[in-house]
Amino acid sequence: MTNDPSVHHTVPSSLGVGRLYDEQTEIVQTEIVDGAAVDGNIHVGYWDSATDDRSLNQATDRLTDLVAGRLAAAPGQRLLDVGCGTGRPALRIARATGARVSGISVSNQDIDLARTRADATALADRVDFRYADACALPFDVASFDGAWAIESMMHISDRTIALTEIARTLRPGSPLVITDVLLRSPVTGDTADLVRQTCRAFQSPSLPEPAELRTSLDRAGLEVVEFHDIGEHVRRTYQAFADAFDDVAPSVDDPHYEFFHSTRSLPRFGALPQIGYAFLVARRR
Repeated sequence: MTNDPSVHHTVPSSLGVGRLYDEQTEIVQTEIVDGAAVDGNIHVGYWDSATDDRSLNQATDRLTDLVAGRLAAAPGQRLLDVGCGTGRPALRIARATGARVSGISVSNQDIDLARTRADATALADRVDFRYADACALPFDVASFDGAWAIESMMHISDRTIALTEIARTLRPGSPLVITDVLLRSPVTGDTADLVRQTCRAFQSPSLPEPAELRTSLDRAGLEVVEFHDIGEHVRRTYQAFADAFDDVAPSVDDPHYEFFHSTRSLPRFGALPQIGYAFLVARRR
């Protein structure tokens, strides 16, 4: 982890993280970006190149599909979605693989929306969602044939505990796919201030660093088989989401007004060369 204390702040609780998503989910659910509804995806998009003309909605689905490909799940297998958001990735992966999916979140709003989504599809008998903390999973040992965590690790104060819990629920040899914002190198000065503001806005104790992730995975009994920094493929997401917030009238007591609406800090953060994006695959030993 970084040695620069200015990057860190008060450790958020699961209640704080849940409150953040309760407050922001409606915006992500309903806003129009690039002419297409974001439609519930609360993660970055992936573009193959600078000339890739996918909309943000299409690009976020593309990232989900990359995760699904690494899971390589078969019909009837059971998968875990750690930080399921409004359920769109879980439903998409269940549909693509034929697997059963259990999703968890610390946002009651997200869980309600995810269940509503599932009920509106033919997948309700194969996908379930519940309120649960990644550091205390309500599942038995070796319950799952694979798991994924899309932008969940950044919210967790003790990532080793969370990864150990996830590993406990995986059968030996099963994959865990993690995608998350990454701090490539230490930051100082104004850059550290911006990173600290971003952490506060996103209820993150600190941004994961490559060495920290590798150490936490190893301690959790997970072997890294792929580790890529795909930051340049996801970078335009930050500007697209900032544009979406432009048309939103925030409430007077919105604690995130300054970051999301006033200072346009999100695209400035996304443009930092020190900010990357991890796409990694690990396996339960």
